[in-house]
Parts: sequence; structure tokens; C-alpha cells
Amino acid sequence: MQPPPIDMISAVTELPTLSSQELSKLIRDAENDTIQYTTSNGSSKQVLLEDVKVSEQMFDLIFFNVAHLVRWRQDSQLVLLHSALLACILHLFTAFISSQWHELAPVLLAHPEVDEFMHTAFAAVRVDIQYLQVRLPGQYTNGGMQSNLAQVNRLCQHCEASLQFLQSLCQQRPFRERLVKNKDLCEKGGILMLAHEIMKLPFCEDSYLMAVVSRLKSKVLSILLNLCEVESTSFLDVAASTTMGLNLAKSTISQVISLLRTMFRGDLNGLAAYSDKTYPRGLLQLNAMRLTEILSDDSNFRSYITLNFTEVLTTIFSQPHGEFLSSWCSSESRPSEEDATLDFDSLAAAGWVLGVVQSSDVPESTFNACRVPRTSYAFQRTSLLVKVVANLTCFIPDICKEEKDLFLNTFLQCFHKELLNVPYGVLNDARAERAAVITQNLGSLLIHAASLTPTFLNQDDVQLFNEADAQNAETSGLDSNTMQSEDKQSRKRKRNIMNHIQISMIEQVLVTEPEMQRKAAMLQSWAEKLSLHGTEISSSQLKNWLNNRKAKLARVAAKDIRAPSVGDNAFTDKKGGSGTDPESADEFSNPSPSSAQGTRRNPEGGSVKHEQGQYVVLTDGQGEEIGKGRVHQASGVWSGTNLDESGSCVVDVTYLKLDKLAKLHQPCGATGASSGPSEQGLGVKRVLWESSKLVQQQKPV
Repeated sequence: MQPPPIDMISAVTELPTLSSQELSKLIRDAENDTIQYTTSNGSSKQVLLEDVKVSEQMFDLIFFNVAHLVRWRQDSQLVLLHSALLACILHLFTAFISSQWHELAPVLLAHPEVDEFMHTAFAAVRVDIQYLQVRLPGQYTNGGMQSNLAQVNRLCQHCEASLQFLQSLCQQRPFRERLVKNKDLCEKGGILMLAHEIMKLPFCEDSYLMAVVSRLKSKVLSILLNLCEVESTSFLDVAASTTMGLNLAKSTISQVISLLRTMFRGDLNGLAAYSDKTYPRGLLQLNAMRLTEILSDDSNFRSYITLNFTEVLTTIFSQPHGEFLSSWCSSESRPSEEDATLDFDSLAAAGWVLGVVQSSDVPESTFNACRVPRTSYAFQRTSLLVKVVANLTCFIPDICKEEKDLFLNTFLQCFHKELLNVPYGVLNDARAERAAVITQNLGSLLIHAASLTPTFLNQDDVQLFNEADAQNAETSGLDSNTMQSEDKQSRKRKRNIMNHIQISMIEQVLVTEPEMQRKAAMLQSWAEKLSLHGTEISSSQLKNWLNNRKAKLARVAAKDIRAPSVGDNAFTDKKGGSGTDPESADEFSNPSPSSAQGTRRNPEGGSVKHEQGQYVVLTDGQGEEIGKGRVHQASGVWSGTNLDESGSCVVDVTYLKLDKLAKLHQPCGATGASSGPSEQGLGVKRVLWESSKLVQQQKPV
């Protein structure tokens, strides 16, 4: 009996309607190279099974060619052929495997030689970048290279296409986790070498080349950011594990800091401004700030960032107040950066290099642009600045004893260094003026930062930045006796790993699954779901969070049994936060506000706490309202005055019913004896006021 004929029409009609999972199952179950499939109308058909197994010979061809391209001589005249060949070879994967990166990455990872391929791919791209370094017009003082501008443009396009291929793979979690474990790329510095070479590329006046160089730097910083997100193995720890790797990392960081210094001065905005056409430049500044924020919170590089980036911060906070407000405290950022993905046409690129296609017939590069909304971009940029200052302010005695007051002292050194440029004879006036501007800018940024929580900033970031602002007020250079900051209670910084949306989701699940931490499959499933609504969370992090939550609830329950009444113990919990919020437990808790509290007596004689950030009414000796403001500091030492012993608070006043010659209740060195100098010296009207004469009020609308 002959087998039934193959129905090719049904194959073409029915199979495309199947999902990839359904088709994969049919292929696995196939026998004799045929698929048994029941069509939508119920009839059983047999169709020919195509050979879906990826050819090993194709993989070998690509791997061999990429390895060969690494060995090309630096002085080779076939630069364009090299760069085009590499870009086209890498993009072969998207042609014969899949154009979807989440499908391509697992296929590559399954190959036994993928580690060697990744090493050679990064090295081959670095060769092309080195070619580009010596051929960019910005490297030449004569005009000879301008005639070859079309060739340089093509070289840039090939470099960007190759780097974009690596960036797209690194955006896939399994791929970057494998990458971090690659000894040649991470421990021996293969990735950092590529990043260092790209960060060295000079900017050009040509608008197209200017944009390409900017996008190249943005993409390689994006790769570093993706690798820093890996939790199974710390990329920064691996990179800093050898002397060579640590030095290479610091050299790359130095390039990033130099870039930010240039961008904050606005020196790049004028380049290529005369061009009629603009090109997307990528999220260069945002990615550079993101990387700086991560490094400032890493024990391997925090000291280096402190010593080298603080000068940039000093310049930022020394800007005239109006300029600072428009740059860092506004919802509008000019200009907003635009990310872009290059649409690479490998056939056109190969045809032009081989001379088959004329230059006039090759279309100009096209991009899939993705502009970040101006408001979101401005808020992200500001939040990163606040986070960097918060990270550098944080002191963890068990990890970094040598970093105590390092940021504050370095900031003051940079401040005095700027004063050296002031003409002789006006130093004291310049000191007071600069100090007032810095204090005013810090105060404005603190107020703006508070409005960015919880979407862009965590409360602990704002709290730490508030402490930095308070320390700056003490050491603004107005009193030589207060140049050294007073010792403050050491506190380890504790970050929230989930935002309010993620917490709300997991709290709802815990109602029906209170023992979720015991179920590995559920932990993994919910870790993936939560990661879609905020920062990426691993199953181990989620389990740890749940255990901390359970422990916190147990502590609160035990405390309620021991002390059922509220009374005077209402504010004695040093952990802070609510009993049901696991973010206030262990390493996920917010910093306790209790260390920054002062006490006043209310009319009934009860004890009430004043805290930093509280809105208060200022009263006189008869209890009459004479002003309103916000508590700036409530405990510790401020300008030589011990706030706890004197029973006072430092208040930023919004209005005060005193003329400028009226004497303050508690004059001090920083504010002077009257109302007028308090405003002139600090840039804001900041006064010392008795805690017993402050009445708490609700936040003004």
C-alpha cells in the first residue's frame, strides 16, 4: 500500500498559523521526516518536514572568518573591506537563524565554541575602531581627508553596525550572563579595551560624523551598563580582580568623566550646529551618568569617582542660580537626546565596497529613532545627579573606613581650587558669594528631588542628599572653625529593590500564597513578572525580600506584645517604616529619620519630634505666629551650635515678620545676629529657632 501523497497546499496554508512552540513540538514528534498534523477542518495531512537544523558548516564559516579578521595588520589598505566584511558576517546570523534577538541568543549560546567567538568578535570590532581613530577628519590638520569623507562615512557605518550587533546580544539576559563569565573578555579586559578605544574617538565638526561618534560611545556604554546588571557574577568585581583590569577600568572611567565634563560645559552643543540636517546622537549623556552612578555605589571604584568626579560636581553646583535651575530643576531639558538603531543594509554595503554599486546609488543610512520625552529625560538626568551625590555621601564603616568624609573634603578642595582664580583682594567676598550660590543650588535641587519620588528617586537617595546639603551648609567656607564636618552617626545605605507597583503586586499574591518563599517555581515566575514593572529582580532577591518581610512582621508582633500602648515609645523604633513594609527591614530598609530629629513641647506638655523636611510655623515668646518655613536640620551640630543641647532647629524660612535689622532669637556665626545677613550669607533665609517655638503644620498645597 502506497503512502498518501504529500499535501503541499495544506502545508503552506496551515503551518504558518501555528505558534513557534506548537511547530517546535510537531517537529520533535515527527517520524520519517514527516509531520502528522490535524488541520483546522479536522482532516489528517502529511507534509514534508524541511531540514530545520542549522548547518554546522555555516557556523564554522562565520567563526573562522571573524577569527581571521582579528589577525589583519593595522596598516592594511583594505580597511573598508575589513569593516564591511565583519559587519556583513555578523549580520548573517540574523538572516539564517532569526532576526529576533531573543531567538538568536539561545542558538548562539548552544554552540560549543561560543566563548571563543565572543572573544574574537569584540576583538575584531576593536580593530575597526582603531582604523577609524586614525581616519576621522578630526585627527588631521590638513584638508586632504575631506575628499575621502564618503569612505570615512562608510567606515563609521560598518563600525556602528558591528557594535550594534554586540549591543543587541548583550541586551539578552542569558547572553550577558554568559559574557560576564568569559575570562578573556572580562578578567583580561577584552570588553573594556573596546570601550576604551571607542571613548577615545574624537568628535568632529561634520554633523554626520559627530552623530556617529556619539552613537558609538552611547552604544558601548550601554553594553557596560547591561553587564553591570548581571547579578550572578559581578562584572565590576571581575574587572577589578587584576591590576591590569583595574587600571584599564579606571582609564575608561576617566574617559567617561572627561566626556561628562565636556558635555556639562556645553562644548559639544556648538559642534555641527550649522548643519541643516540633524542626526540622532544616542543617549550618550544619560548612559554616561548612569554608569557613573553605578560606579559611585561600587566599593571597587567609589574612591576613584570621588577623587575625579567631584570637581565636575563642584562646577555644576557653582553655576549661577538661574542657570542651575534651568539645567537641573526644570521639566524641560534642552536639547533632549535621541536614541537610534541603525538599519544596516548588508547587500548595499558589500556592493559599494566591491565597486558593484556606485556611491550615488547607495541610500543614506536610515535609523529607527526613539526620542525620550523631554520631561522624562530631564527627570532621569536630575535623579542620576542626586543619586551620585547620595552614593558619595554614604559612609559604610565596615567596607570603606578610609572613605569617611572623603567626598566632603574633596568637594572643599575643589571649591578652594576654584577660588585661586579669583583676583587678589576680593577673596573673602568671592568665598561668601560662591558659598551662597552652592548652598542655594543644593537647596533648590533638594526640593526638586523630593518631587521626583517615588517614580525617579527612592526616599533614601533624597535623605542622603539632604545630609550632604546639611554638611555643605556647615562647611561652606564662611567659618574657618567649621571646615571639618562633625562626626555623624554611621549608617549603612539600604536600597529598595522594588518600586511601589511591584510591592503592591506581590502583596496581593501573598494574601493567597503566604509561603511563596518556599516554592521555587513560583518565585521564578513572579520574579519575571515583577521585572516587567520595574528594575530586574532575580528569584533569589525575591526570596530574600519575602524572608525579610516575614521577619519584620514577627518583630513588630513581638513589639506589640511587649509595648501595647503608644505613648512616648512611638518614635523609638530605630528601624523606621511601617510594620508591614519589608522595605524597612534589614538591607531593604530606608534610612531611619530618627537620627535627624529634635524635640519640642506642645501646649499639652507631650513630646513631639521635629524632623528634617517638616513644614513648621515659627512663633514668638507669646506664641504668636511670626513666620513659616521648613526644618533644614533638627539634630547634631550646625555652624558650631549643638542643636540637641540648645533645643533648637535650623529652619529655611519662606517668610518672616521681621525686618532685616531685627535681631534673631538665636544668632550664630553662619546666620549673623539679624535677619538680613542670614539671607545674604547663605543664599536662602535660614535661621536658628527654638524647637519649643515651632509648631508643625501640614505640607502647603
